[in-house]
Amino acid sequence: MPALSHDLSTPYDLHHTMKIRPAVPADRERIQQILVSTARFTRQEIGWAMELVDLVFAGRPEYETHVVEQPDGAVQGYVLFGATPMAEGVWDLYWIAVDPSQQGQGLGQVLLRFVENEVRRQAGRMLLIETSSKRSYAPTLRFYQRAGYREISRIKDFYRIEDDKVVFSKSLQP
Repeated sequence: MPALSHDLSTPYDLHHTMKIRPAVPADRERIQQILVSTARFTRQEIGWAMELVDLVFAGRPEYETHVVEQPDGAVQGYVLFGATPMAEGVWDLYWIAVDPSQQGQGLGQVLLRFVENEVRRQAGRMLLIETSSKRSYAPTLRFYQRAGYREISRIKDFYRIEDDKVVFSKSLQP
């Protein structure tokens, strides 16, 4: 996996084939398409995700969103993260999604490492991820575990009966 650039004035170059860059309003429709195409999120969840994307585009400084794109400019995934209110050095990963046609090729891992490095660059010490325990999320749970995240909390039946809230954490300190 390549080292990540800390200079966001130029996009992060992935083996000279894909780049991670800050999302712009023109990316909104593609981000929504990616969320829909994963077939993991409800219509309501997609609505919430897009509300956060819109807050970023409106200039809200508490959130950041970045996309990974091919050389031709085709967006293949995105992340949205931000500092946790009232916590020193703790950040939340709110959303990460990769187009299903690109899954399994390491883009999700690259996006996650990008977030981790951005959090470190901004003096973050911990990254939290909240997700669902529903069956369709099993690959997501394995994804986080393989990336070195550990489950630190589980609230039974949080989202609905037999759908727990699972919280993962990773220390980002050296």
